[in-house]
Formats: sequence, structure tokens, C-alpha cells
Amino acid sequence: MPAPHNPRQLPLNMLTYYQAPSMVSTAQIDAVKTYRGAVLACWALRNRPHLTKRQLAEEVGCYASHVTDYLSTNEAKRDMPARHIAEFEAACGNRFISQWIARRSELTVLEEFVAQRRVG
Repeated sequence: MPAPHNPRQLPLNMLTYYQAPSMVSTAQIDAVKTYRGAVLACWALRNRPHLTKRQLAEEVGCYASHVTDYLSTNEAKRDMPARHIAEFEAACGNRFISQWIARRSELTVLEEFVAQRRVG
């Protein structure tokens, strides 16, 4: 049963909801050969199709002109620094870049955990 309505209190509808970034298929990861390609694929597979580069820049915490460089197919443009990966993936809604890096290093999360336990 809903709570009684208080005329002095306005209802606040939920503006958005957060869904953690999803994983992508191994076939998609294997099709990408460069870091820039992984960044571009992450953007292409975003779950928010109306997300603009300017909005992405605000969410990631960088300049819009830098995002334009990160999403350029021109290899001479600046690459996205690693410090922005988590926020970039969260904004796009997928873990393409992290999965691509892990695949390239040929380390599974479990292998990394076991290696860390041996070191520390």
C-alpha cells in the first residue's frame, strides 16, 4: 500500500539508474588489434547511444577536445591515458578496453590474483 500523499512534499522520480559495465564477447575482443581500436570499439558498443563526446568528457573528467582525439581513427592523435579507462568504460557501459588489455597480456583475473599472492 503506498504511503499517504503529503501535499507539501513533491514526489521525486528516479532520474536514472546505474547498470555496471557489461562484458563483451571474446570474438569481439580478438577482432581488435590496437589499443585505439579497443577504445573505439568500447565507444561503438556504448549502451547510451545519445551520449555525446562532450558528455563523455564530463563524466570521464577530461577535456572534450581530448575525447575527440581518443576517438579519432588517426593513429597520430593522442591515446587515452590509462587513468581514464574505468570512467570511460562506466560511461559507455562495457568493459571492452579492460578485457582487451587482459587478453593481450594473456592473464586471467585468477592468474593475476595468484601471482599477487605469491609476491605479497
